[in-house]
Amino acid sequence: MRYILLISCLLFSGLTYSQIGIGSSTANYQDKWRVGGGVAMNFGDNGAFALNVSPFIGYEVVKNLEAGVSTGYQYSKYRDVKQNLFSVGPYLNYYPIQSIFVRAQYEHYTGNEKIRHSPHSYSFDESALWLGGGYRTGGRVQLYVGMLYNVLYKENESLFAEAFQPIVGISVGL
Repeated sequence: MRYILLISCLLFSGLTYSQIGIGSSTANYQDKWRVGGGVAMNFGDNGAFALNVSPFIGYEVVKNLEAGVSTGYQYSKYRDVKQNLFSVGPYLNYYPIQSIFVRAQYEHYTGNEKIRHSPHSYSFDESALWLGGGYRTGGRVQLYVGMLYNVLYKENESLFAEAFQPIVGISVGL
């Protein structure tokens, strides 16, 4: 299902990018500040539900290099377990060509987990170093899609089910 969504986003972004007229200049869109993020909602078996909000703000420090800060919040519920997860950290995006980006992103996650009918609550902290890249459309409003890999991932010890994470979002140049 994840791959179908990724392919759909790539096709959509290609169609969106193709709407830029011939002879139009992309130089008008060299805004220094970018604000954006993503919102995701998942539903699953046995009443599983997850909501994720991840805003960011970035600044083009030199040509083709953007530095910024991302934050995030995720709420998830599965059967009798509820989880709240917060994240914050810096990122770098390098654009070797206008529509391709390479990303390094460090995030620290903290949160808690509560089991219904249990007096105990569990807290956790974990750091992740995400490396990867993807594709973005051109213009002031951009759609971006890509894939990241957590190089700090430890199987059976991590908050995450796997080391790979797809990213999809929208950003606006200011």
